[in-house]
Amino acid sequence: MNKQTIITVLFALVALAVEGQEIKMNETSFSDYLPLLNAKGYMAYSFDVSAIKGKNVTFNVREFVNGKEVEDSPRLLFPYCFQANGDKLVIGFLPSEKDSLALCCHSWENTLSFTSSLKLKQIYWESENKHIYSYVSKPFELTTPLEKDTFIPLVCYCSFWYDAEDKVTRCCGDNYIKPDLSSDILKYVPHYYVLGIQFF
Repeated sequence: MNKQTIITVLFALVALAVEGQEIKMNETSFSDYLPLLNAKGYMAYSFDVSAIKGKNVTFNVREFVNGKEVEDSPRLLFPYCFQANGDKLVIGFLPSEKDSLALCCHSWENTLSFTSSLKLKQIYWESENKHIYSYVSKPFELTTPLEKDTFIPLVCYCSFWYDAEDKVTRCCGDNYIKPDLSSDILKYVPHYYVLGIQFF
C-alpha cells in the first residue's frame, strides 16, 4: 500500500468519525420544560398517598420565625376535614402577582384541588442595601411511619438568609428536610412554613 493510499484511507476514517459525532435535534418532551417552569417559580411535589386512602384528612401548615413556631400555628390550609379517595397528592407552588405572597396549590386525586396563599417576610440584603422576598421549597424525608392523628410534614417553604461573610443571600444546604426539623439549613432560615397532612 503506497503513501497516497494510506493518506486517503486516513482521511476517509476521519470523515467517518466526524460524521458519527454530529448533533441531532430530539423531539421535545414535557420533562424538557421542567427547568423553564422551575425558573419561573413553578415547582411540584408528587406523593403516593394510597396508604391512607379512605381516611379523613386535613391539610395543615405550621409557621416558624427564627426557629420558633408562631402562636397561631398550626392552622388549616383547607377549612374542612375530607375523605381521601385518590392515590396521589400533588403539592405545588406557582408565581404570585404580589412579592409578599406565595401561592400554594394542593391537588388530591379524585378528591379535591385548591390554592392557598402564604404570607412572606422580607430579608435585608445588606451589601445591596435593599429588602427582598426570596424563598425556596424543599421536600421532607419520608422516613417516619404513618401514625393516625399525627402531623405528617411533606414540604418546607423557606426563606433565604443574608450571609454577611460572602455578602450574598442564600438558601443552600440540605436537599431534604428532616421530619424533626433538625436539618442544618433550618438553623439559618429566618422564616419558613411546614406544609403537611393529618389523617384520622
